[in-house]
Amino acid sequence: MTMYIRLANILAFTPMRDMISRAMESRKAWLFNTGVGFVVLFVGLSFILPRFIPKKVARNVLYSRLSKTSLGLGLLLIFLSLAWGIGFGFGKGKGIGIGSGSGVGITENNAERKKADIEGELDITITGCTVYVDAVEVPIEEFRDHIQKKDIDNVLVVLIDDYSDYGTYSRVVAILDDLLTGAQYEKRKGQ
Repeated sequence: MTMYIRLANILAFTPMRDMISRAMESRKAWLFNTGVGFVVLFVGLSFILPRFIPKKVARNVLYSRLSKTSLGLGLLLIFLSLAWGIGFGFGKGKGIGIGSGSGVGITENNAERKKADIEGELDITITGCTVYVDAVEVPIEEFRDHIQKKDIDNVLVVLIDDYSDYGTYSRVVAILDDLLTGAQYEKRKGQ
């Protein structure tokens, strides 16, 4: 029983649940209602009506295609109404990231990279296969030399995993483990 309670707690606090609730609030109602109507039509054609009509008609290819088409069209309309509401490029929505929802959103991390505001820290951010040292892109082949040239004795090195590639992250961690002790740097997750 506790497994189901934990699953419910996980689902209750996920960003996906928040996105779905926002989509339900700002969906296109007429499109959503039409989609639900087509799904109800599918249920009626597939499960209720065959009890009252001859089996020959219920097993007809055209009848089967009609019911499947109504299901497909209904699900498509429901998806489009929800997508329109949260802004997957349709109309005006809340969007994902920065923007009005009429295109692909841009996160703050990718929009502009700026130096750390905290003095005494050296930020190493890994995004995908790209390594940034204090917001300056450094090729992975030159990373060891770049770090050795920096004065890292009096600063805290912060390794930020911002949706990094596993191979690149592993190489950076191996280089930092070789150059620094465990107390000289810390690992953080990106935002």
